[in-house]
Amino acid sequence: MLRGNFSRKVAALGLGAAALTGLVAAAPAQAAATGAEAVYADCAVGSYGKNSDGVWISCGDVVGGQARGRADCAGAPDIYTAWVTGWQYAQNGFCWFSMRQAIMETKAS
Repeated sequence: MLRGNFSRKVAALGLGAAALTGLVAAAPAQAAATGAEAVYADCAVGSYGKNSDGVWISCGDVVGGQARGRADCAGAPDIYTAWVTGWQYAQNGFCWFSMRQAIMETKAS
C-alpha cells in the first residue's frame, strides 16, 4: 500500500503511462447524498499488474469524507485499497483469479 504524492509513487514503482491504461473512472465522482452527508471525491481508480488484477486509486480533492478503490474479483473475495483523503494514492494486492472491474467507494467522515 502506498500513500502520498502520486507522480513520485508511480515513478518509484517504475510504472509508465502504458501501465496506467486500466483507467476506469477518470472523471470526478460524487457519492449520493444521504441526508446532510455527501462526499465529493475527485478520484481515478484502475487496474495494474501483469494480468491487470490489482487495484489502485489516486485522488485530488476529497471533501466530506474518504475514498477507496475496490477490485471486483471474479470467483474470490474483493480486495480494497486503504481509505484515502485528498491528494493521496493507494494500491493493494491482486485478485486470486481475475478482476472484473475497479470501483471507487466513498464514506462520509
